[in-house]
Amino acid sequence: MPTVHLSLSDAMYRQLKEKSDEIGIQVTDLIKLYIKTGLQGGLASRQPTDEALLANFSNRLDRLEKDLKLKVTMVEGKYRQLEEEIEYIIERLESLEEGLEDLRVKRTLAAVERAEASNATST
Repeated sequence: MPTVHLSLSDAMYRQLKEKSDEIGIQVTDLIKLYIKTGLQGGLASRQPTDEALLANFSNRLDRLEKDLKLKVTMVEGKYRQLEEEIEYIIERLESLEEGLEDLRVKRTLAAVERAEASNATST
């Protein structure tokens, strides 16, 4: 997006700032609104109408809503991925715990068998 730099007098900037505060938008958005109004055939000194302001706010709100929906969808997707990865990790841990328990049982049985074999040979 192209950027335009312009110099304003302090008085003009104060007027723009007061008007933007009154409307509740940033100074740059107000300048864009004035330029758009001028390009659409309005007079440069004409104040933006309530309809123009409402249309501008509505467009900005629509863009924000689309951005928010996209971000929510992305977060939900990441959440599902993390959930699946956590489930996989839990399954692997349970499998490892079962394998460890099997190993402990086998070692215990082997120790018992050795002890029995040792007792049988000594008697």
